[in-house]
Amino acid sequence: PVLPIVLYNGENRWTAAQNVADLVEQVPGGLERYRPDLAYLLLDEGAVISDPEWSDHMRNVAAALFRLEHNRDEQDMLEVLGTLVEWLKAPEQTGLRRAFVVWIRRVLLPNRAPGMELPEFNELQDLHEVHDMLAERIKQWPERWEEKGRQEGRQEGEQRGIEKTARNLIKLGVLSDEQIAEATGLTVADVEGLREEDTQ
Repeated sequence: PVLPIVLYNGENRWTAAQNVADLVEQVPGGLERYRPDLAYLLLDEGAVISDPEWSDHMRNVAAALFRLEHNRDEQDMLEVLGTLVEWLKAPEQTGLRRAFVVWIRRVLLPNRAPGMELPEFNELQDLHEVHDMLAERIKQWPERWEEKGRQEGRQEGEQRGIEKTARNLIKLGVLSDEQIAEATGLTVADVEGLREEDTQ
């Protein structure tokens, strides 16, 4: 048996026809039996997580996955992970637990904390361990983000200072672009670009 499924995770709700027949015009003269008729099961992630019929008591792993993708904040993410740990504790669900761990490491965490290195998660194999580690580490994320923001701000400020120095040297008109590039650490192309901007 074949079960056609559309797994949709867009921001807007799915509005397209759920049967190919609805997309094809009626054909005259007895040809309607050749008109394609194929329905598919729609799993619209946004609709599933906000639909009261998909509540926690149903223990639907797909709904939990969708909630993880669309979590509101770190606490919501931990809550869903805790629920998954409970639901998937049976020994026969080891493979599914491992699949969630891999997905969390490769997809969820990089999207949730972009640019943040989390090497401590690379060795974890069990969903319970991931939940516990996240519960501990999530508290530190705002501090890391703040530090990263400060570092990026410093780098941006340094870059602006270098560009200002290069612009001042250009205005003096004494040095060549190559000499200005050497003095500031910019490329010759960068200096030429600054010179062009200043003449406009």
